[in-house]
Amino acid sequence: MKKCAMVLILALVIIPHLTVKAADVTLETDIDETIGIVEDFSGGYLYIVGEALTYGGLDDVTVQLGDAPVYDLLTGLPVYAGSIEAGMEVRVAYLMQEEDYPQAVAIWLSPSHEEAAVFSTVVSDNIYYGRDYTVFLSADGRYRITLTADTYIYIPGFGEISPEDIQPGQEFFVWVDMITASSPALVFPDKVVSICQLRQ
Repeated sequence: MKKCAMVLILALVIIPHLTVKAADVTLETDIDETIGIVEDFSGGYLYIVGEALTYGGLDDVTVQLGDAPVYDLLTGLPVYAGSIEAGMEVRVAYLMQEEDYPQAVAIWLSPSHEEAAVFSTVVSDNIYYGRDYTVFLSADGRYRITLTADTYIYIPGFGEISPEDIQPGQEFFVWVDMITASSPALVFPDKVVSICQLRQ
């Protein structure tokens, strides 16, 4: 009886710390991005101008905020949407919609225009899955990134996932303390957060 009770106690302690498995999850990767300065934010709509990274080559875009999460790019921590102000530098990931303005997937704020120890990268098909770790080459060939069980890997709207759940085509923001001078650079991130979202 004591043995069973001990097993139950251990299970209750361990289970809440298990990482969510996303192996059967389909991710939406057909996401546009734009970087720019907030010109206006009102009525749930965000109007951005400046350096755009849209496929259409636009230099301004209006997106619906909806319930998209908002983060501080320097820390990776979530922030209140009401903290968005005109003049802020932002990076917005969004999905195009046929009959309405694009829908924001995630908003990343750089309120002080500071350089952060963070960059974005896309997972290429050059990927290796080990036991409790995954190594992949970025699509642009610049980085060889190793994710381990100690790396915080998160998908907004879904939660934390494991290294073996990484899929080619996913795009991530990567927080890192050091990058080697090799080619490709070797990267061991502290945290990666996906720009992708779950496909509805």
